[in-house]
Amino acid sequence: MFLFQQPSIWFLLLILLIPLLWWRWSRGTQRAFMPCPTTRVMSKLPRTWVVRTRWIIPALRTIALVALIVCIARPLRADQQTRVHADAVAIEMVVDRSGSMQALDFVRNGQNVTRLDAVKAVVEDFVLGVDEMEGRENDLVGLITFASFPDSNCPMTFDHVHLSQRLGQVEVATEAEGPLTAIGDGLALAISRLTSLQDRADIRSDDEIKSRVIILLTDGEETAGDITALKAAEMAAAFDIKVYTIGAGTTGIVPVLGKDALGRQIVQRMETKLDEETLREIASMTGGQYFRATDTESLQSIYKRINELETTEIIERQYEQFADMSVDSVRFGGFTFPPLLIVPLLALLLEVLLSSTRYRRLP
Repeated sequence: MFLFQQPSIWFLLLILLIPLLWWRWSRGTQRAFMPCPTTRVMSKLPRTWVVRTRWIIPALRTIALVALIVCIARPLRADQQTRVHADAVAIEMVVDRSGSMQALDFVRNGQNVTRLDAVKAVVEDFVLGVDEMEGRENDLVGLITFASFPDSNCPMTFDHVHLSQRLGQVEVATEAEGPLTAIGDGLALAISRLTSLQDRADIRSDDEIKSRVIILLTDGEETAGDITALKAAEMAAAFDIKVYTIGAGTTGIVPVLGKDALGRQIVQRMETKLDEETLREIASMTGGQYFRATDTESLQSIYKRINELETTEIIERQYEQFADMSVDSVRFGGFTFPPLLIVPLLALLLEVLLSSTRYRRLP
């Protein structure tokens, strides 16, 4: 879109004087003459191309003047641009990786898989998006795992592909790492990460955090930690951090992957317990919800439900950026044009050059 700056646009009225100036320039100036007895000889001289194109000089002056008037009127080109602003949700994924997450009571693609493998697959779909889940493209997402101790596997990031890679590297805790479950410590570490976002130098100032959320998944009960789960829930509530809790797996005697004395993989039977009461209380204290996942389908539906509950508000703003065509290069139709001010300068330069050479007049 083209327009002229106000009030400079009124200079365009000067173009109305161009016909008068053209008439004046085309007549030339009054010249001295020498009386001759006859002009019969001169009338028989052939008309050269210089004589036939002598209108070029006033034409160049006219072009220069018109272009100069247009430049003074400040022609502007407006480019409409769109900026998308998203009010991000900061989500900390807190996943249990204690020994009981080796239980084989989930099925994926027709095969029995461990609880941890099922959770990793569903969490990846939740973050990156698949089918009906759109993913968390505009959100900060981090990953914390815990067994006897919590571990920050991936800091809060917009790079969800990197987070997915880190998630794929998560394994069940070894015996050396301890067989216990520190739910409260995992929650406390997540709270610390969420409350320190304003200190992160890599978080852009226009990335406004709409809300802060923790998604806690465990298949057991708290057996270790310096901070209890309920104490951590109080901390989350104080910082206005919502906690969604997920109880994963079945309870009772379940098949669990293990290793024998020779290090060979075997399937054992073990009893698992789930402290649903504590998980419900954590969710209630922080304004979240508690969900129960006993198979892959229910786990997928839970993350889908959380995805719907924690929406990201996207605001589209349109604005116009103006370029002064007199002094700025302008892109139009895929081409870059030089500033318009070059036109009168070139026209005047060419007019002076031609007037001093081929179109020069004798006094």
